[in-house]
Parts: sequence; structure tokens; C-alpha cells
Amino acid sequence: MGCVSAAGNSTTDQTSTNFIVGYYINPNVTPISEINFKDLKSAGITDIYVLVTNHNYLSVLPEAKEKADAVGIRTNAWVFPGFNHASQVAQMKIGVQLDMETYNIPAHLLQILAMRLATYGVTFSVTVKPDGWDGNQYYYLIGPLCDYIVPQLYVGDYKYGITGLTNSVKKYNQIYNLYNIIFPGKIVAGLETYQSDENATPKNTSTLSAEIKAVKPYTHGVILFRYGLSNFNGLE
Repeated sequence: MGCVSAAGNSTTDQTSTNFIVGYYINPNVTPISEINFKDLKSAGITDIYVLVTNHNYLSVLPEAKEKADAVGIRTNAWVFPGFNHASQVAQMKIGVQLDMETYNIPAHLLQILAMRLATYGVTFSVTVKPDGWDGNQYYYLIGPLCDYIVPQLYVGDYKYGITGLTNSVKKYNQIYNLYNIIFPGKIVAGLETYQSDENATPKNTSTLSAEIKAVKPYTHGVILFRYGLSNFNGLE
């Protein structure tokens, strides 16, 4: 697999010091041992989101956290419904992101609430389909139950361009102004690092940077999907 190459003079132009620049990592495809965390840090990455299951979280997360801590990157467990060890992950001082790929969010609110309670003391976020692009995702119900919502704003899969991306996050920002008073930075944008599910060609740096800059004024951060296919080397 490829990896992130950090440009020597790259910096991440953030709207605030708390702006998230995250990476989704599937250790089954790109083992933690093969990742250069210094390069991630140099490229401006602040957080990693590591895919784990009930069976492998104890073997994967300690290594990821040790290497991320060494360079000042935060570690989050990326989990799906049915993950039963959120409280144990929280005790490891690792954040948790619940990936909810469903069209029936209201039916899963109790599960989201249970994971929020289990992760007390660490960051808890929820990944969902993009509201409006892919039906009603009931963000107003999810918002109070997590630290931030991550809409999967994958322009190649949904056939939207930069304008559609910008308009979407503007709308989210307007809807969540009330939440932003109580919980600043409710929206973190999930962005695809390759063309689409049908075309895994990596986006070039300028294209990916343009998407990040389009959403940055209206979000608390971005998370790039996925490490190993990206040409991202930081924003200049």
C-alpha cells in the first residue's frame, strides 16, 4: 500500500488550534507497523481512527496509541454497531467513533446513547450518511448524544462537486448553530481520498486540498478515508 508523504514545507492552515485533520486506518489492509507516524504528524494529521472489532481491539489499539502518542497524534477506535468494549477503550484514554451506516437512525438512538455513556471522559463521535444527499439522517437527534457528527461527504460516490460540498456543510453549520453554542464544532466532514468506490485512483493533492478548504470554514475538522490510498501531504 502507499503511504502519506509529508512535504517538507507543508502546514495545516486551521481555523482554530482544535481543528481536526484525521485519517481512517484499516489495519487489516495497512498494518500499524507499516505506518510512518512522523510523516502523518508532518502532514498535519491530528487524529487517527483505527478500525477494530470485539476480537482484535486489544491487539491493535495499544500499538496504535503508543506510536501516535510518541508524535502527538490522538487515537480513536473506529467501530461498528455491535462493538461491546467501548468502556474498555475509554479506559485506555482512546476516543471512540461509531460508524452508523443506516437509513433508520431513530431505531439506533438507544445504542448511540449507551455508547456515549460508556465513553464518558473521552471523545465520542458518530459517522453517518450525509443528510440531504442520502435521505433524512436525523442529525438533530444524534447531535446531543455525541461530541461531533461525521457526515460521509464522498463527492465521487454521490456525484457532487465542490459547490455541492460547500453548500452541504453550510447547511449543516446553520442547522447546528444552536448546538455549537453548547457543543462547539458539531460537524467534522468525512472526505474520500480516492475518486469513488468504482474508481480507487487516488485524488491528487490539489483536488483533496480543494475539498478540505471548501468545508473548513464550516466544520470542526475533516477525516480522510482512507490511509494507504491517499496522496495527501498537508495543506500548504
